[in-house]
Amino acid sequence: MKILETNLKEGRIKLRVENLDDLWYLKSLLRRGDRVAGIGHRRIRDEERIRADKGERIPVFMEIKVEEVEFSGYINRLRITGIIEKAREDLIPLGSYHTLNIAIGNEITIIKEWKKWELERLKEIEKLSKAPLILIACIEEGECEIAIVRSYGVDFVARITSSATKKRAREFNAEMKKFYHEIARKIGEEIKKSDLKIILCGPGFTKENFYKFLKENYPEIAKLCYIEATGCGGRAGVQEVIKRGAIEKILEESRVTLETSLVEKVFERIARASPLVAYGMEEVKKALSYGAVEHLLVTDIFVRQKKGECDELIEKAERLRSKVIIVSTEHEAGEKLQSIGG
Repeated sequence: MKILETNLKEGRIKLRVENLDDLWYLKSLLRRGDRVAGIGHRRIRDEERIRADKGERIPVFMEIKVEEVEFSGYINRLRITGIIEKAREDLIPLGSYHTLNIAIGNEITIIKEWKKWELERLKEIEKLSKAPLILIACIEEGECEIAIVRSYGVDFVARITSSATKKRAREFNAEMKKFYHEIARKIGEEIKKSDLKIILCGPGFTKENFYKFLKENYPEIAKLCYIEATGCGGRAGVQEVIKRGAIEKILEESRVTLETSLVEKVFERIARASPLVAYGMEEVKKALSYGAVEHLLVTDIFVRQKKGECDELIEKAERLRSKVIIVSTEHEAGEKLQSIGG
């Protein structure tokens, strides 16, 4: 994400969306009642033509008051729905509803009363967007799960299988080579989309064999690879790599790894009935009143649904200089935190 213009006196910040992660971060920043200005496409009918005329979709600059925000990683879009407050009145009736479809490369302006934590979050987002993403390929004989670890969670992009069997060595070797080429092709597609570093993991020696294959056939991919052993394959193997902190060995800062580590500590302390953890609104408020909070964890869902209560908690934590972490519910740890109230 690139911050293009800032006018805090008017509460206006203009941004450019540069990758898929930025779209999710925008969802976590936007709340009901905020205003968003950008280019929307509206169907304009020519009233002088026949009634069957459906009109022409044209680009129109507009400002809407946000009512609903929906992120879709599958179509790489952020849908912002609200009431049109500013636009060309000769084209669009003010007060009507419209959905802005925000995609990578689009520019929008957010108008709101910015909280201190929101501005800090925005700076953090801009910094994180410049870091490379991690691709994890969890490989075992006959199966490979490929995932991208994004700032907001884990995106499982492909599952590649092979029918290779060791009954006939020649056929097995040919099938495995075909299997490896297919994995390399998919990884190559993802490299074209994003700046990546790659972790090859999985049980047994298949990952080492695949790495050797890459060095011989796809050296440009092999240069990006790190190898990690796991006790299991598939999606469980991907989660094992994340929980173990292997990503931190490659990147100085990984948002998903940080959030996962902190949430795991919360549940470890809950399991031990430790006095060094508080969860639930009343218990957290009590801990803050005692000035005894090092990290305040809140989920993105809590931020959007409990606006007043959330702002109160975060502002108290900031006065105490506690570290505030907004945890994404797009990954496993965030779902666990949401399950105990967010």
